[in-house]
Amino acid sequence: MSKTNYGALTDPTLAALTKKGDEAAFEEITIRYIKLIYSIASHYKTDGYDIQDFAQEGLLAFLIACKTYDEECSASFKNYAVKCAKNRFSDIVKMSSSKSKVPSEKLVSMNNLSEREADANNVENYVLEKEYLKTMLMHLDKLLSADERLVFNMYAQGYSYKEIAQKINSTPKKVDNVLQKIKRKLRKQG
Repeated sequence: MSKTNYGALTDPTLAALTKKGDEAAFEEITIRYIKLIYSIASHYKTDGYDIQDFAQEGLLAFLIACKTYDEECSASFKNYAVKCAKNRFSDIVKMSSSKSKVPSEKLVSMNNLSEREADANNVENYVLEKEYLKTMLMHLDKLLSADERLVFNMYAQGYSYKEIAQKINSTPKKVDNVLQKIKRKLRKQG
């Protein structure tokens, strides 16, 4: 049985595999987009959320994008996933600023059971997906050395190889080597 070379697969193919429950496909597509997720997350601010919180929410939106992307639509996967993340971030900011005021469109009739069941399923899926991401991030923490985690986190936050090298007193080539080693480790796990 041959191993799949996830690095050679297209984004829509990885999204389709993720939709079918392939964790290695999601890890690969996350590696491709983690820097972009952190970059977008850095533009949003609200009480009680720091960049890490927004990035985690962005990863969750990204997972949902993988599970809902339809290759037949006119949008590229990247544009679709970015829109999902931005919508999620905007929702968080709006909910935070509205505080305790509940908009009338969010109120659900007590007579409409199917809507309440759908909302319960959405909450359950949200909790399960958030738990999956938490597990994946814990797996990353165990898999990577402290130095690798440091480089990976800076890279994910949008620092260039040169900036990372300056911060850790190294060279851009060594930073590239560390990031390539991280990718190999993640692919080996998949």
